[in-house]
Amino acid sequence: MQDFKIDKVVKAAFLLAIAIVFQFLGRNIPGINQFLVGPVVNAVLILATFICGSRLGALVAVLTPILAWIVGQLATAMAPFIPFIVVGNLIYILTFSILKNKKHGLYIGIILGSFIKFAFLSFSASNILKAIDIGIPKKILEKLAVSMGIPQLITALAGGIIAIILIKLLYKRKAI
Repeated sequence: MQDFKIDKVVKAAFLLAIAIVFQFLGRNIPGINQFLVGPVVNAVLILATFICGSRLGALVAVLTPILAWIVGQLATAMAPFIPFIVVGNLIYILTFSILKNKKHGLYIGIILGSFIKFAFLSFSASNILKAIDIGIPKKILEKLAVSMGIPQLITALAGGIIAIILIKLLYKRKAI
């Protein structure tokens, strides 16, 4: 239960709050879109995992898509895809968590986690949802397939780069 020390819970909650603020801004300010919100949320996922541990990182990874839907950053019609986004986030942070302490693990974890997350989300949006036919209109499925494709790879990699820069700065300042 070491992952649930109060200081780590507070840090995870603070990081989650940052994600929520950016999701809210992405919903309410024109021009702040997936390519700003996505990297920030992915950076939050990596930072929460690195600073607070994989259990609290996983909790943040589960909550961010649910909260994106609640604040309206994620369209209502995409609600059935939330479980897939949760799994994609978990793949991302768990891959990172497993590799982060190995030689060059921060970088390899980000790159590998980004590619696996992208592959899972892209495959899910393009194939699984079509196969299970849960009533999502075809037009929305097409938009979903595009948004869960290459943009997911770009935002995961960008978020990982942001997180690594912040981790290095926090270490330099002896904040972690």
